Amino acid sequence: MKTKQEVMQSQPTQIRRGIFQGDSLSPLLFCIAHIPFTNDLNRADCGYQVHGTERKISYLLHMDDLKLLGRNENDLKNETIIVQTISKDINMNFCLEKCARICLKISFAQSKMHVGSTFDNDIKELEPRKAYKYLGIEESFDIQHKNEEENLKKEYLRRLRLVLGTELSTKIKFSSWIIGSTST
Repeated sequence: MKTKQEVMQSQPTQIRRGIFQGDSLSPLLFCIAHIPFTNDLNRADCGYQVHGTERKISYLLHMDDLKLLGRNENDLKNETIIVQTISKDINMNFCLEKCARICLKISFAQSKMHVGSTFDNDIKELEPRKAYKYLGIEESFDIQHKNEEENLKKEYLRRLRLVLGTELSTKIKFSSWIIGSTST
């Protein structure tokens, strides 16, 4: 850890079996494990140019949801190789059966894309008119905005009813709902 005055380093820590889910150290270690991904993906000359800036966006990452973005198949190939290399280095496994890929061209979806890594054979092609979920939102070539809006409303009301149905005090219900609705 760098401070203004010095660089501090801890003693090596041996993690042999993983960290228990729910442990307060888990999210921090999980985020630290993503630092090599973010550094290398940021250094790669891949992704979409942000209008009016020199910044490129090559991925979206929220905890354990990673979405790679590329201008073309070559960008996606490079990004996939980066993710594959680093995940192998840090012994991180991906749930590839939950992964999908799609190559969108302006106005249409390209039927087949070959990114050319060993992940390539394991990551299925997103079927036409199918969707995948990223952060709980179904995404596809033609996002059904009305359906997603309706689904979000239903989920919001479901969670509200859960909180209101508890025997907590009104003050606790209100504060837990405010905290819960800002974190989802």
